[in-house]
Amino acid sequence: MISTVVIPTYNRQEQLAAALDALAVQFEPDIPFAVVVVDDGSEPAISIVRQDYPYPVKLVRLPENRGRAAARNAGIAVVETPLTVFIDDDMRVEPGYIRAWQEYVDPHGKTVGLGHVVFHPDVQRDALTRYLETRGIAKLSDDEQIPYRYFLTYNSAVPTHLLREVGGFDERLRAWGGEDLELALRLQRAGGVFVRVPDAKALHAHCRDLLRVWDISMQFARDSMPILFEKHPELIRELHADVLGPLITEHSLRRVIIRALTRRPLPDWLCSAITRWPKAPWPMRAFDYVIASAWRRGLDEAAQRGR
Repeated sequence: MISTVVIPTYNRQEQLAAALDALAVQFEPDIPFAVVVVDDGSEPAISIVRQDYPYPVKLVRLPENRGRAAARNAGIAVVETPLTVFIDDDMRVEPGYIRAWQEYVDPHGKTVGLGHVVFHPDVQRDALTRYLETRGIAKLSDDEQIPYRYFLTYNSAVPTHLLREVGGFDERLRAWGGEDLELALRLQRAGGVFVRVPDAKALHAHCRDLLRVWDISMQFARDSMPILFEKHPELIRELHADVLGPLITEHSLRRVIIRALTRRPLPDWLCSAITRWPKAPWPMRAFDYVIASAWRRGLDEAAQRGR
């Protein structure tokens, strides 16, 4: 057995059951794998309803909700195979999923695999889903090198030895977002090479609305970015905080214009309009603007906290 799939979950029993069922349907006897489910303090506690999965399942319970970074670390701690695969509980894997990881990712090397994700057919298609499906590695051609910043754990595979070498996820990052990016930077520094694994396909069975995307993006900037910048100052420019943040020393015309354009209440109006007419042909830049405005708001609040 080469692979273990780690699935963190919190208060989503039905989603988890569907994810485990999808793994069971795609099970290939000649490529066995294990699954570790980490219950991140759910109330009531998560249970593994079925007992007849064709793969072994281990359930790890955390006594309180500690966030995705801590939950994944708890899963990594009990992995006994050379390759660790990460999916979220709202992912539904497609045929050949485990086989693809083992063909593309050397569990004894330093290759880090990024799978292919599109929304599940049951998710209503609109401008936001089109935007989200064109982010990250979807923006790159097949032969382009993948930057570390595109690493996302909701469908990925990393050699277990490499995860342990770099120390796993930073558990201080409890808000939405950032734990993937911070880990990816350390994986790259340790020699990790990021590759596309198109046959490791998963269907995302959940999509937040735009107002929720704005809210969690703001939380990311407010709660996670200060930790990221303290630990890795080079991320200030990588995440454009040099032009969005209020306390950065850059005083260029570009910064003045961008901070002026990302002021509220315009983002409220834009979010409301896109939410009201989700199937309108909104340009992708409209969503970039909404997220940039959320980041600006979060960075401003973080600066106020630090004063």
